Amino acid sequence: MSSNVIDLNSNIIKTDSTQPPLKLERGQTIDNFKQKCYELCQQYLGGIWLNTTIDEVEVRRLSGGLTNQLYYCAINKTTGNTSGDDIPHEVVVRFYQEKHFSENERMSDTVIAVLISGNNLGPKLYGIFPGGQIQKYYQHKCFRLEQQKDPKLVDEVAKRLARIHTMDVPNNRSKNWLFDYFDSYYEKANQLYNIPALIDEYQCETLKQYDIKQELDWLKDMIIKSKSPIVFNHVDFRGSNIMITENDGLVLCDFEYSAYGYRGFDFGTIYLEWGTDPLLVYSNGITELAADTEFEPFIKSYFQEMVGIYGDKFATDPRNTVDAMLKEIKLFSLVAYMFIVIFTLQQTESVVNGNPYDKKYEMKEVTEKIYTTYHTLKRKYIQQNLLKF
Repeated sequence: MSSNVIDLNSNIIKTDSTQPPLKLERGQTIDNFKQKCYELCQQYLGGIWLNTTIDEVEVRRLSGGLTNQLYYCAINKTTGNTSGDDIPHEVVVRFYQEKHFSENERMSDTVIAVLISGNNLGPKLYGIFPGGQIQKYYQHKCFRLEQQKDPKLVDEVAKRLARIHTMDVPNNRSKNWLFDYFDSYYEKANQLYNIPALIDEYQCETLKQYDIKQELDWLKDMIIKSKSPIVFNHVDFRGSNIMITENDGLVLCDFEYSAYGYRGFDFGTIYLEWGTDPLLVYSNGITELAADTEFEPFIKSYFQEMVGIYGDKFATDPRNTVDAMLKEIKLFSLVAYMFIVIFTLQQTESVVNGNPYDKKYEMKEVTEKIYTTYHTLKRKYIQQNLLKF
């Protein structure tokens, strides 16, 4: 089997073979999706959509996040004279699917979507229906290596994250979603599988050497000691969810897991991708992460935006110095890797061009490799005295 590299956000798997990239999709395509999208656009957009027949509309499924199904829906450009019409002629219809984790249910998602859209931080929202949303369609590039080299874009991304972290959202602030995730998914993995037997059978040496439960306890203790501030998190703050659009500037997307939690989680997630190919991060893992000097511009822009919002209250807090935040980021880069380890450990199925799910391959080629990367980084950070809070 060739080595597959999975980007869970774009649902594209690149291989090291001569075969074309594989497409990862979760769930069967919705029955009569063209009719359903067409009717929703008529109901929620009105205008020209009411005078357009279904034959004059293009609808196709888009690759995207694993928690939703996304469909592009547009009026054919050859259809009549549409000049002067303020109603959008192309949109994305987002149909909800089952969420992977978090108690943040769809009612909260709706509130967040409205606030994000209203604050110009995320996709413009055109409609909310019981099973999903209708959003603006953006031609865009994702925030990758090339975009990381643009100081203006880096500055804007950092400031957008700061604005997210200052949002006042009527969500549960007392429940620690991260610790709940670690505990519940680890328990789920043990209910589904005999983990020690799988580790022995598949010869996963790092998983055998370092007990995951003990590692989770150590990591949670370190997170508490870090005193990372509790803020409203994006939770999936990575390049795939940062859109550089053709006409609308920078737009963030995929807020369905957003919740109050540790600031460092968003930092650690984007830091893993800094200066490297994110597809490698989520398959084999990367142990040579960006140097402090490479990531400092992002932190400084974040700091400036937060000071502009909170003033001296933020500037004088010892947790918010550049050095303190860089230290926080290193710890949460470990957290981000452990997040992947626990997710893949309990995974039971995945659809890859109709191929059957291979647990042995997942354990050896993803879980074991990421866990090995985690421990390589942990040893490095300990040697550099970066994990003392």
